[in-house]
Amino acid sequence: MPTVATSRNPHVQQLVSGDSPMSSHRVRAALLAGALCVLATGCGGDGKTSASPSDNWADSVSLDVSTGDLARGKSATLQVTTENSSRSITNVPLELSFKTVGLALPQESALKVEYRDGEKKPWKRLALSARDGSLRGTLPVNVPHGTVQRFWRVTPDFGASAALQTLKVSGSLGGKGQKVDSTWEQPLPTATVQPGGEGGTAAPLSRSAWSEYSFRVRNLLSGPLEDAQARAELSCADKEGNDDKPCDVADGVPGYAAQYFDGDGWKPLDVSKSSGANPQDIVLLREAATLPAKGEKEYRFRLKATSPLGKHFDHAELGLWMVYPKAEKGQNGVLGYESTAIRLDAN
Repeated sequence: MPTVATSRNPHVQQLVSGDSPMSSHRVRAALLAGALCVLATGCGGDGKTSASPSDNWADSVSLDVSTGDLARGKSATLQVTTENSSRSITNVPLELSFKTVGLALPQESALKVEYRDGEKKPWKRLALSARDGSLRGTLPVNVPHGTVQRFWRVTPDFGASAALQTLKVSGSLGGKGQKVDSTWEQPLPTATVQPGGEGGTAAPLSRSAWSEYSFRVRNLLSGPLEDAQARAELSCADKEGNDDKPCDVADGVPGYAAQYFDGDGWKPLDVSKSSGANPQDIVLLREAATLPAKGEKEYRFRLKATSPLGKHFDHAELGLWMVYPKAEKGQNGVLGYESTAIRLDAN
Protein backbone atom coordinates (compact mmCIF):
# COMPACT_ATOMS: atom_id res chain seq x y z
CA MET A 1 0.00 0.00 0.00
CA PRO A 2 1.42 3.43 -0.86
CA THR A 3 2.17 5.74 2.02
CA VAL A 4 2.45 9.48 2.29
CA ALA A 5 6.00 10.81 2.61
CA THR A 6 6.17 13.31 5.42
CA SER A 7 8.69 15.37 7.28
CA ARG A 8 6.76 15.88 10.44
CA ASN A 9 8.81 16.24 13.61
CA PRO A 10 7.67 16.97 17.17
CA HIS A 11 10.26 19.77 17.42
CA VAL A 12 8.70 21.92 14.70
CA GLN A 13 6.43 23.89 17.03
CA GLN A 14 9.28 24.34 19.48
CA LEU A 15 11.64 25.81 16.90
CA VAL A 16 9.39 28.43 15.33
CA SER A 17 6.89 30.90 16.67
CA GLY A 18 3.29 29.80 16.42
CA ASP A 19 1.77 26.48 15.47
CA SER A 20 2.54 24.64 12.28
CA PRO A 21 -0.14 25.33 9.65
CA MET A 22 -0.31 21.62 9.00
CA SER A 23 -1.10 20.52 12.54
CA SER A 24 -4.89 20.79 12.19
CA HIS A 25 -5.09 18.76 8.98
CA ARG A 26 -3.89 15.32 10.04
CA VAL A 27 -5.87 12.51 8.45
CA ARG A 28 -8.19 10.97 11.03
CA ALA A 29 -7.59 7.27 11.57
CA ALA A 30 -10.97 6.30 13.04
CA LEU A 31 -12.79 3.69 11.00
CA LEU A 32 -16.53 4.24 10.66
CA ALA A 33 -18.80 1.20 10.99
CA GLY A 34 -15.82 -1.11 10.47
CA ALA A 35 -15.47 -0.20 6.80
CA LEU A 36 -12.09 0.66 5.33
CA CYS A 37 -11.57 0.90 1.60
CA VAL A 38 -8.18 1.86 0.14
CA LEU A 39 -8.36 2.57 -3.59
CA ALA A 40 -7.05 5.06 -6.07
CA THR A 41 -10.53 6.44 -6.79
CA GLY A 42 -14.12 5.73 -5.80
CA CYS A 43 -14.81 2.32 -4.26
CA GLY A 44 -17.78 0.11 -4.94
CA GLY A 45 -20.88 0.33 -2.79
CA ASP A 46 -21.66 -1.77 0.26
CA GLY A 47 -24.90 -3.22 -1.07
CA LYS A 48 -27.00 -0.37 0.32
CA THR A 49 -28.92 2.17 -1.67
CA SER A 50 -26.69 4.94 -2.99
CA ALA A 51 -27.59 8.56 -2.54
CA SER A 52 -27.31 11.07 -5.35
CA PRO A 53 -25.45 14.39 -4.97
CA SER A 54 -28.81 16.13 -4.62
CA ASP A 55 -29.58 14.35 -1.32
CA ASN A 56 -28.66 15.93 2.01
CA TRP A 57 -25.29 14.27 2.65
CA ALA A 58 -22.85 17.04 3.65
CA ASP A 59 -23.36 16.59 7.42
CA SER A 60 -22.21 12.96 7.25
CA VAL A 61 -19.15 13.38 5.00
CA SER A 62 -15.69 14.80 5.71
CA LEU A 63 -12.75 15.47 3.40
CA ASP A 64 -8.99 15.71 4.01
CA VAL A 65 -6.31 16.55 1.44
CA SER A 66 -2.54 16.54 2.00
CA THR A 67 0.72 16.11 0.13
CA GLY A 68 4.12 14.62 0.82
CA ASP A 69 7.36 16.60 0.65
CA LEU A 70 7.63 18.59 -2.56
CA ALA A 71 10.70 18.79 -4.80
CA ARG A 72 11.01 20.29 -8.25
CA GLY A 73 10.66 17.65 -10.96
CA LYS A 74 9.79 14.83 -8.53
CA SER A 75 6.36 13.34 -7.88
CA ALA A 76 4.95 13.47 -4.35
CA THR A 77 1.92 11.73 -2.93
CA LEU A 78 -1.34 13.66 -3.05
CA GLN A 79 -3.64 12.02 -0.51
CA VAL A 80 -7.39 12.59 -0.69
CA THR A 81 -9.37 10.98 2.14
CA THR A 82 -13.14 10.88 2.57
CA GLU A 83 -15.17 9.62 5.53
CA ASN A 84 -18.86 8.90 5.13
CA SER A 85 -21.02 7.81 8.08
CA SER A 86 -24.18 7.53 6.00
CA ARG A 87 -25.24 6.07 2.66
CA SER A 88 -22.91 5.84 -0.31
CA ILE A 89 -23.08 8.71 -2.77
CA THR A 90 -21.97 8.61 -6.37
CA ASN A 91 -20.68 10.94 -9.04
CA VAL A 92 -19.86 13.85 -6.70
CA PRO A 93 -17.67 16.61 -8.18
CA LEU A 94 -14.30 16.99 -6.46
CA GLU A 95 -12.45 20.22 -7.19
CA LEU A 96 -8.75 20.44 -6.37
CA SER A 97 -7.10 23.85 -6.33
CA PHE A 98 -3.42 24.77 -6.00
CA LYS A 99 -2.24 28.23 -4.99
CA THR A 100 1.31 29.42 -4.40
CA VAL A 101 1.78 31.58 -1.30
CA GLY A 102 4.57 34.17 -1.55
CA LEU A 103 5.30 33.16 -5.15
CA ALA A 104 3.69 34.10 -8.46
CA LEU A 105 1.21 31.51 -9.73
CA PRO A 106 2.98 29.23 -12.24
CA GLN A 107 1.64 28.21 -15.63
CA GLU A 108 -0.76 25.27 -15.81
CA SER A 109 1.94 23.14 -17.44
CA ALA A 110 4.27 23.66 -14.44
CA LEU A 111 2.10 21.54 -12.12
CA LYS A 112 1.29 17.94 -12.99
CA VAL A 113 -1.57 16.32 -11.06
CA GLU A 114 -2.33 12.65 -11.75
CA TYR A 115 -5.09 10.30 -10.61
CA ARG A 116 -6.28 6.83 -11.57
CA ASP A 117 -9.51 4.85 -11.50
CA GLY A 118 -8.10 1.83 -9.68
CA GLU A 119 -4.93 0.63 -8.02
CA LYS A 120 -3.69 -1.09 -11.19
CA LYS A 121 -5.22 1.33 -13.68
CA PRO A 122 -3.11 3.75 -15.74
CA TRP A 123 -2.44 7.24 -14.45
CA LYS A 124 -4.44 10.11 -15.95
CA ARG A 125 -3.47 13.77 -15.87
CA LEU A 126 -5.99 16.14 -14.33
CA ALA A 127 -6.61 19.14 -16.58
CA LEU A 128 -5.89 22.40 -14.72
CA SER A 129 -6.92 25.95 -15.53
CA ALA A 130 -6.10 29.25 -13.84
CA ARG A 131 -9.08 30.77 -12.04
CA ASP A 132 -9.41 33.12 -9.05
CA GLY A 133 -5.67 33.06 -8.36
CA SER A 134 -5.37 29.25 -8.30
CA LEU A 135 -4.83 26.34 -10.65
CA ARG A 136 -8.03 24.28 -10.52
CA GLY A 137 -9.22 20.93 -11.81
CA THR A 138 -12.42 18.92 -11.26
CA LEU A 139 -13.31 15.24 -11.55
CA PRO A 140 -16.25 13.10 -10.34
CA VAL A 141 -15.71 10.64 -7.48
CA ASN A 142 -17.79 8.13 -5.55
CA VAL A 143 -17.99 8.47 -1.75
CA PRO A 144 -18.95 5.08 -0.30
CA HIS A 145 -19.85 4.45 3.31
CA GLY A 146 -16.72 4.29 5.48
CA THR A 147 -13.21 5.65 4.99
CA VAL A 148 -11.57 5.89 1.57
CA GLN A 149 -7.95 6.92 1.06
CA ARG A 150 -6.92 7.85 -2.47
CA PHE A 151 -3.20 8.10 -3.19
CA TRP A 152 -2.62 10.27 -6.25
CA ARG A 153 0.45 12.21 -7.46
CA VAL A 154 1.52 15.82 -7.79
CA THR A 155 4.73 16.95 -9.53
CA PRO A 156 5.78 20.63 -9.43
CA ASP A 157 8.07 21.97 -12.15
CA PHE A 158 8.92 25.01 -10.05
CA GLY A 159 10.60 25.74 -6.74
CA ALA A 160 10.88 28.43 -4.11
CA SER A 161 12.67 31.71 -4.80
CA ALA A 162 12.77 32.72 -1.11
CA ALA A 163 12.07 31.29 2.33
CA LEU A 164 8.53 30.55 3.58
CA GLN A 165 6.95 30.05 0.16
CA THR A 166 4.34 27.30 0.12
CA LEU A 167 1.91 25.44 -2.10
CA LYS A 168 -1.63 25.70 -0.71
CA VAL A 169 -3.71 22.67 -1.70
CA SER A 170 -7.49 22.81 -1.28
CA GLY A 171 -10.20 20.26 -1.93
CA SER A 172 -13.91 20.95 -2.34
CA LEU A 173 -16.38 18.07 -2.55
CA GLY A 174 -19.88 18.79 -3.86
CA GLY A 175 -21.49 22.13 -4.63
CA LYS A 176 -24.80 24.03 -4.86
CA GLY A 177 -25.25 24.41 -1.11
CA GLN A 178 -23.79 21.02 -0.17
CA LYS A 179 -20.04 21.15 0.08
CA VAL A 180 -17.20 19.98 2.35
CA ASP A 181 -13.73 21.52 2.17
CA SER A 182 -10.16 20.83 3.24
CA THR A 183 -6.94 22.87 2.98
CA TRP A 184 -3.28 21.91 3.36
CA GLU A 185 -0.12 24.03 3.04
CA GLN A 186 3.13 22.32 2.04
CA PRO A 187 6.41 24.30 2.19
CA LEU A 188 8.38 24.58 -1.03
CA PRO A 189 11.90 23.31 -0.23
CA THR A 190 14.47 26.03 0.42
CA ALA A 191 17.46 24.01 1.64
CA THR A 192 18.53 20.42 2.15
CA VAL A 193 20.41 19.03 5.14
CA GLN A 194 22.37 15.81 4.69
CA PRO A 195 24.52 13.92 7.20
CA GLY A 196 28.19 13.44 6.40
CA GLY A 197 30.22 10.26 6.65
CA GLU A 198 30.43 7.21 4.42
CA GLY A 199 27.95 4.38 4.34
CA GLY A 200 25.57 6.14 6.74
CA THR A 201 27.31 4.67 9.81
CA ALA A 202 28.18 7.17 12.54
CA ALA A 203 31.18 6.72 14.82
CA PRO A 204 30.29 5.56 18.35
CA LEU A 205 30.51 8.03 21.21
CA SER A 206 33.12 6.91 23.73
CA ARG A 207 35.50 8.26 26.37
CA SER A 208 38.66 7.10 24.60
CA ALA A 209 38.75 9.69 21.78
CA TRP A 210 36.86 12.46 20.02
CA SER A 211 34.29 11.29 17.46
CA GLU A 212 33.48 13.60 14.54
CA TYR A 213 30.08 14.13 12.91
CA SER A 214 29.13 16.47 10.10
CA PHE A 215 26.18 17.80 8.11
CA ARG A 216 26.12 19.46 4.69
CA VAL A 217 23.55 22.18 3.99
CA ARG A 218 22.72 23.11 0.40
CA ASN A 219 20.82 26.20 -0.71
CA LEU A 220 18.20 25.26 -3.32
CA LEU A 221 17.31 28.85 -4.21
CA SER A 222 18.47 30.62 -7.37
CA GLY A 223 19.44 33.53 -5.11
CA PRO A 224 21.13 33.76 -1.69
CA LEU A 225 19.56 32.20 1.38
CA GLU A 226 19.60 34.91 4.04
CA ASP A 227 18.37 35.38 7.61
CA ALA A 228 18.41 31.64 8.30
CA GLN A 229 19.75 29.99 11.43
CA ALA A 230 21.53 26.68 12.00
CA ARG A 231 20.63 24.89 15.24
CA ALA A 232 22.43 21.75 16.39
CA GLU A 233 21.11 19.65 19.25
CA LEU A 234 22.12 16.46 21.01
CA SER A 235 19.60 14.29 22.82
CA CYS A 236 19.60 10.80 24.31
CA ALA A 237 17.02 8.01 24.39
CA ASP A 238 16.71 6.04 27.60
CA LYS A 239 16.51 2.26 27.88
CA GLU A 240 12.69 2.46 27.66
CA GLY A 241 12.89 4.24 24.31
CA ASN A 242 11.92 7.71 25.54
CA ASP A 243 13.60 10.26 23.26
CA ASP A 244 14.58 13.92 23.60
CA LYS A 245 16.26 13.64 26.96
CA PRO A 246 19.40 15.59 27.88
CA CYS A 247 22.46 13.33 27.91
CA ASP A 248 22.98 13.88 31.66
CA VAL A 249 24.45 11.27 33.99
CA ALA A 250 23.05 13.20 36.97
CA ASP A 251 20.65 16.10 37.35
CA GLY A 252 22.21 18.96 35.38
CA VAL A 253 25.50 17.08 34.80
CA PRO A 254 26.16 16.38 31.08
CA GLY A 255 28.04 13.17 30.35
CA TYR A 256 29.90 14.49 27.32
CA ALA A 257 31.98 17.34 25.89
CA ALA A 258 31.38 18.98 22.49
CA GLN A 259 33.33 21.06 19.97
CA TYR A 260 32.43 22.91 16.77
CA PHE A 261 34.73 23.68 13.82
CA ASP A 262 34.20 27.35 12.93
CA GLY A 263 36.55 27.44 9.94
CA ASP A 264 39.63 28.43 11.93
CA GLY A 265 39.76 25.55 14.38
CA TRP A 266 37.85 23.50 16.93
CA LYS A 267 36.00 25.61 19.51
CA PRO A 268 34.50 24.19 22.73
CA LEU A 269 30.73 24.35 23.15
CA ASP A 270 29.15 25.08 26.53
CA VAL A 271 27.20 21.85 27.05
CA SER A 272 26.05 22.93 30.52
CA LYS A 273 23.41 25.05 28.79
CA SER A 274 22.06 21.96 27.03
CA SER A 275 20.91 20.31 30.25
CA GLY A 276 17.33 20.41 31.44
CA ALA A 277 13.95 18.75 31.09
CA ASN A 278 12.78 20.97 28.22
CA PRO A 279 13.77 19.62 24.75
CA GLN A 280 14.52 23.22 23.75
CA ASP A 281 17.37 23.13 26.27
CA ILE A 282 19.34 20.46 24.38
CA VAL A 283 20.54 22.93 21.72
CA LEU A 284 24.33 22.90 21.32
CA LEU A 285 24.69 25.63 18.71
CA ARG A 286 22.71 28.56 17.32
CA GLU A 287 24.39 30.33 14.43
CA ALA A 288 23.18 32.77 11.78
CA ALA A 289 23.45 31.23 8.32
CA THR A 290 23.75 32.88 4.90
CA LEU A 291 24.41 30.79 1.81
CA PRO A 292 25.03 32.02 -1.75
CA ALA A 293 22.83 30.89 -4.63
CA LYS A 294 23.11 27.08 -4.97
CA GLY A 295 25.85 27.26 -2.32
CA GLU A 296 26.76 24.69 0.33
CA LYS A 297 28.20 24.73 3.83
CA GLU A 298 29.53 21.94 6.03
CA TYR A 299 28.86 21.90 9.77
CA ARG A 300 31.36 19.80 11.73
CA PHE A 301 31.08 18.68 15.36
CA ARG A 302 33.18 16.56 17.71
CA LEU A 303 31.82 14.72 20.74
CA LYS A 304 33.54 12.85 23.55
CA ALA A 305 31.92 11.05 26.47
CA THR A 306 33.05 12.09 29.95
CA SER A 307 31.04 9.30 31.60
CA PRO A 308 29.89 5.84 30.43
CA LEU A 309 26.73 7.08 28.70
CA GLY A 310 25.90 3.58 27.47
CA LYS A 311 25.06 2.58 31.04
CA HIS A 312 22.40 5.28 31.24
CA PHE A 313 21.00 5.51 27.69
CA ASP A 314 20.25 3.36 24.66
CA HIS A 315 21.62 5.76 22.04
CA ALA A 316 22.15 9.45 21.27
CA GLU A 317 20.94 11.56 18.36
CA LEU A 318 22.70 14.58 16.90
CA GLY A 319 20.47 16.73 14.70
CA LEU A 320 20.89 19.88 12.63
CA TRP A 321 18.00 22.22 11.88
CA MET A 322 17.93 25.03 9.34
CA VAL A 323 15.20 27.40 10.49
CA TYR A 324 13.88 30.83 9.65
CA PRO A 325 13.56 32.84 12.89
CA LYS A 326 11.48 35.53 11.19
CA ALA A 327 8.60 33.10 10.67
CA GLU A 328 5.36 34.52 11.99
CA LYS A 329 2.59 32.70 13.81
CA GLY A 330 0.99 30.20 11.48
CA GLN A 331 4.08 29.89 9.27
CA ASN A 332 6.25 26.79 9.15
CA GLY A 333 9.76 28.16 9.68
CA VAL A 334 11.64 24.86 9.33
CA LEU A 335 13.75 24.95 6.15
CA GLY A 336 15.45 21.59 6.60
CA TYR A 337 16.41 18.96 9.18
CA GLU A 338 18.50 15.81 9.44
CA SER A 339 19.83 13.74 12.31
CA THR A 340 22.38 11.02 12.99
CA ALA A 341 21.86 8.17 15.46
CA ILE A 342 24.95 7.53 17.60
CA ARG A 343 25.82 4.32 19.41
CA LEU A 344 26.99 4.82 23.00
CA ASP A 345 29.95 3.07 24.58
CA ALA A 346 29.15 1.55 27.98
CA ASN A 347 32.78 1.74 29.14
